[in-house]
Amino acid sequence: MMLLKHPKTSQLIEINEFWLRDHCRCGECLNLETNQRRYDVLDLPANVMPLNVKYDGLNLQVHWSDAHQSSYDLDFIFDSQLERLIGRRSKSTNLTPWNRSIILQNERHLRFPLPQLVSSDNEVRSLVESLVRYGIVFIDDVAPTANMTELALRRVFPLMKTFFGEMWTFSDNPDHADTAYTKLHLGSHTDNTYFSDAAGLQALHCIEHSGSGGENFFADGLHVVHELKRRYPAAYDVLCRVQVPGEYLEKGQNHRHTAPIIQVDPLTQDFVQLRLNVYDRAVFNTIPQSEMAEFYESLRQLLLIVRDKEQQWALKLFPGSIVLFDNWRVLHGREAYTGSRTMSGSYVQRTDFLSKARVLGIID
Repeated sequence: MMLLKHPKTSQLIEINEFWLRDHCRCGECLNLETNQRRYDVLDLPANVMPLNVKYDGLNLQVHWSDAHQSSYDLDFIFDSQLERLIGRRSKSTNLTPWNRSIILQNERHLRFPLPQLVSSDNEVRSLVESLVRYGIVFIDDVAPTANMTELALRRVFPLMKTFFGEMWTFSDNPDHADTAYTKLHLGSHTDNTYFSDAAGLQALHCIEHSGSGGENFFADGLHVVHELKRRYPAAYDVLCRVQVPGEYLEKGQNHRHTAPIIQVDPLTQDFVQLRLNVYDRAVFNTIPQSEMAEFYESLRQLLLIVRDKEQQWALKLFPGSIVLFDNWRVLHGREAYTGSRTMSGSYVQRTDFLSKARVLGIID
């Protein structure tokens, strides 16, 4: 191990020599056009060692035993350590957990007219920033057609293709084996619990509705999970640990995935995903029967918090407004309805959502 001292802060860290050699950023080691490594780990000698180390201001010059010369930015070395990563994630302030009262006070931060989005990159950045912070935004002044819905969404994100398509339009016609394709009440849930990588974002646009009912409601899974952990820590632990299978079955489709209902960052234990859909649960066979009572009681405690009226933000979706929300965080549902109702929508992959937020400097 090498002991390094930062010349400005006097901070001391120990660095593994092979890690340091592996992280040389010169043009011989890193393709500066593609930002990809030029070599395999096996191309480096396993016992590579520094022969000479010299500080040059905020740079570190190293002559290696494999005859390579490296120059390192010391800020890069210190910022690339696990402790710094954990500190950055733990101090993140760009998420605002909300319940009904909180979101109603901040609704003005969630509305983005399409004409401004089309004409202003700053407006796009503001939308993505609000989407990261609150998990939900609206694009207003959109003509109520599937084509204009797609145009509005593609202004911000690429769309995710699934067996539903890139864009989908649905009503109560049973085009797919899904409760959404009915007029029935649909309780709070997240989508795609049966996918190995659930959609990161979901968009919905009410194209037309000639009847009554059909109000939508949303709940912030981040706030819900915080409440569960505060009120019922044992239930929180169970739902972070137990693998729950989900499935989607129809002719030509058989999707299955198993994961905990609550997923957290393995480094910081911060919230990452709420994977909750009581409709898509498969046969539950991942724990012994002796542990079933504890699991079901934990699930009941979570669902009671989700369905608490203070957690639910109910509103009517009208033609002209697209709701776009974080499917890893925000639960959605709708009341039963009458008459004719047509919705258009799409998914966005989580990796594309996070990439956009990083490119815009909103998250690390």
